[in-house]
This record gives sequence, C-alpha cells and structure tokens, in this order.
Amino acid sequence: MCFSLFAKRTAGVRLLFAIGLLVLLNGCAGRLNKASQEYYAGQPREALALLDKGESFGNRNELLFLMEKGLVLHQLGNYRQSAEQLLQAAQLIDQFYYISLSEQATALAVNDWLTRYKGEYSERLWVHSYLMMDFLLLGEYDSALVEAKQALKVLGRHQEALKDAYFTRALIALCFANLGEDNDAYLEYRKLAQDLPDPAPVARDIVNLAGRLGMPDEVEKYRPYVTGSIAAESSELVLFVANGRIPRKQPGNFVLPPSIRFSFPYYQEQHTILPWLRIEPPAAGTLQPLSSDLGLVAQASLEARRLEIVVRETARAAAKEAAAQSVGKDHGSAAEIAVRLGLLLLEEPDVRCWQTLPGRLTLLRIPLAPGLHHLTLRVSGGPGGDREIPLPDIELRAGQRVFRSIRW
Repeated sequence: MCFSLFAKRTAGVRLLFAIGLLVLLNGCAGRLNKASQEYYAGQPREALALLDKGESFGNRNELLFLMEKGLVLHQLGNYRQSAEQLLQAAQLIDQFYYISLSEQATALAVNDWLTRYKGEYSERLWVHSYLMMDFLLLGEYDSALVEAKQALKVLGRHQEALKDAYFTRALIALCFANLGEDNDAYLEYRKLAQDLPDPAPVARDIVNLAGRLGMPDEVEKYRPYVTGSIAAESSELVLFVANGRIPRKQPGNFVLPPSIRFSFPYYQEQHTILPWLRIEPPAAGTLQPLSSDLGLVAQASLEARRLEIVVRETARAAAKEAAAQSVGKDHGSAAEIAVRLGLLLLEEPDVRCWQTLPGRLTLLRIPLAPGLHHLTLRVSGGPGGDREIPLPDIELRAGQRVFRSIRW
C-alpha cells in the first residue's frame, strides 16, 4: 500500500516537474521572441540587450541566442563581434553531430522543447553565409574562404534540401575567386549555373575563369549569356542586400482518441518578392542580381527531415500511451486520466527558429572605374514601396573589389 502510494506520488511529481520545466523553457523562448520584436521595430540595440542576457536554463537555446546575436551585430555593422558570435555557433553545431542518448530519451518521453536546439540544415548553412560576409567586409579573405569550405560541407550533406541557396553558393564561388583559386571557383560557378533557372548571373565568371583555365568549349557555351564587357582595369563593388523577414515556424497538431496527440512544426508558405535593384549613377556591365528566398530554402530543409520527425512522434506517442495504460493498471482510471491529460498538454511542436533572418538575400555586383564614387541604391517593386538608399562614399583602386552590406 505504501509503495503504491509512493509510486503514484512519484509519477505526479515527475509530471508536475515536466510541466514546470516546459513553462520555464517557453519563458526563455519568449525572450527570444521579444528580441525579435524589438529588432523588427527598428530597435536592434534593444534587441541586442535582451539577447546579451543569454540562456538561463540548461543552454537549450544557446545556439539560437548566438545566431540571433550574430545577425543583430552584423546589422549594426559590428562585423568582428558578429563573427565571434557566429563562430561559437558553428562550433556548437559541430558538437551537435554527437547527440547524447539521455537527451534523446527526454525528447521521447516529453517533447522536443526539452532538447538543445540544433538548427535546421538551412540555418547551419546561413551561419557560414554570414561568417563569409563578415570576413569579406573585414577584408579577411582567408578566413572567408575557410567559412566557404565549411559551407560546402553543409551543402554536401544536404544537397537536395539546400540546392536553391543560390546566394550562399555564389558567395562560396566568389570567396574562391577572390583569392585566385580559379579551379575551385570555376567548379562552384559551373554547378550553380546548372541549377539556376538562367545561367546569366554567373556566365561572365564562367567565361573568364574557363578562359584562364584553357577550356574553350566552356567559353563558347556560356559566352551567349554574357552581356557587355568589363575593362581590364575595372574595379568592383559587391553588395550583400537583405530584405524582408523569414517566415516563422508554425505549430501543427492532430489528435487521435482517446488522448494521442501528434505535433509537428511547419513553415507557412510565404514568398518574398525580388525587388528591382539598380545603382545610380548607372554602372555599365552590372551583373544580374543573384538571389535566394530564405523561406523556400527553410521549407525544403524542414521537409528533408520530415520522416525523422514522423518516426520520433510515432515512437513518442506509443511510449506515452504505454505509460498511461501502465499507470491506469497500477493506480486506477483516475490516475490514468490525469496522466493522459498531462501528457496531452506536454506534447508541443518545437517551433524554435532563427527569427531575425531576412526573407531574401541578394548578391549584387557592380563594375566601377577606379576612383571615388557617390552611389545610391534604388529599390523598386519590393515590399514597402520604392526607396532610395544612399551608400557611403566608395574609393576604389584599379582591380580592387570592395564589399558592403545593406538591409531594409
């Protein structure tokens, strides 16, 4: 009798502890949501102050805090500090390839909120994308190339899910080209040309690289896609243009009697419009913009692990059903009903995600003559209407390439 009472109380204590734990973790997620709200309200410094408080329970959201802080710092122009945060995020992701068995068991018994957030495949790629941008903006081209090679590893693991990450793939090729790694740059541009709807944005790079590498057939194949020409002494401005905001994960649920609840995250379909971008005064030979819809890539990334989610949800539902029946058998129907209700409430889909990401990233390359330039980026046809964005004065030497980052 005493043992039975103790077992019943123990089961109740565990259930209450799990519910309390979930409430606390949701509070931590609430701080991330608040930081995102401040960021999109035009208050990035206030967002950073919230993020600086960090994760307060078990480091389960540590990766999210690092990614969000890295992007906010990038937006503020603090590229060195941004890189420091994102390098920590990249190191953490590397550790996540070795998932602890105890953490898997917790997720199976309760829900995925109780595990460390490990990032979608797409988010892991964008960590390296922003690191490449940070290092290029800092003029540290060797470090940018290191991140390009890390991004290639992520792409190699998840080729189909990430194939439409055109911005990142073009940036990888540019990192190789920037250091004279012609063969690797050519290979990346060539693969990108095969996957793009139109190879024109990378045709000039392929023609120039193929010419230097002694590939006349490739030169002839892609020359028809090249418009205009660039003088040998031309310099280049490379703009990283971010606009909009990535869709957030949404909770999906369905329930089977008597109390089996399946939960799953999904991204609401949301397409960000590619605005018409042009530089004033006009620059002859400007390449066509090369852009990625981050929402579409995120959807494909989540879909790539859909089977993994279904298998885990099915196993968890079976484990919870067995636990409820066991409690009912040992302690009666009232205890079983209480356990079923508690487990039903605890089943929540993990909708954590990197919220401050833009909806679209665009690579814009503008050939310019050496000298001082006063330029304005004109935006037409995008969300929020037409706008003009003055760029800081840019002074270029012959053959120099400079990088700038813009977000609206």
